[in-house]
Amino acid sequence: MSLLNTTPTRPLMTEAELAFMFSGSDDSRYSKIKRLVAQGKLLRIRRGLYTWARDSKPKVALHSFELAQRIYAPSYVSLESALAYHQLIPEAVYTVTSVSTKRSKEFDTPLGKFSYTRLPTHNFYVNVKLVVVDNHQFFMAKPWKAICDYVYCYKKNWRSLEPLQKSLRIDIDELSLLGDSVMTQLEHYYHSERITRFLCGIKRELKL
Repeated sequence: MSLLNTTPTRPLMTEAELAFMFSGSDDSRYSKIKRLVAQGKLLRIRRGLYTWARDSKPKVALHSFELAQRIYAPSYVSLESALAYHQLIPEAVYTVTSVSTKRSKEFDTPLGKFSYTRLPTHNFYVNVKLVVVDNHQFFMAKPWKAICDYVYCYKKNWRSLEPLQKSLRIDIDELSLLGDSVMTQLEHYYHSERITRFLCGIKRELKL
């Protein structure tokens, strides 16, 4: 969870919002935007998304997880980033990993790398929570949703807790119990034999 800091101002703006701030023709407004970027006063995060800058860094504090959802939406933080957020894996995660209803995509921006993997669209936010940190908000997969996203997205044929310990080095004692209602939710969400086999194996192992 990185914070990119400096002094407060309007955080993120689209190209259209920026153009609205300036007078003149469309060409002159967009020329001003390009000039501000060239002068280092405006930072281009990706096509159509900007933030005010000072010495090529954001003037306002931007939370990388909140930023991830502005770069590519709809999306929520999941996979390795969510597992690290929940303190389930020991490794540092340097790319913000999310899932999206749109096609898989990666962005290499001045503020870091952001990766998005496509998931089924039906009930997209099942087992996802809204997290509020200071003035920042973002959607985060709950632990078991992040794990199931991992199994689904990376096509893992896992059927027990053992791969979670060996491959991801998850401390099982730190993992919340998987209740029947959550299991049913997740099975219905993915409609995937891989996920069903994984969850059934977990259920047998935990004697649920």
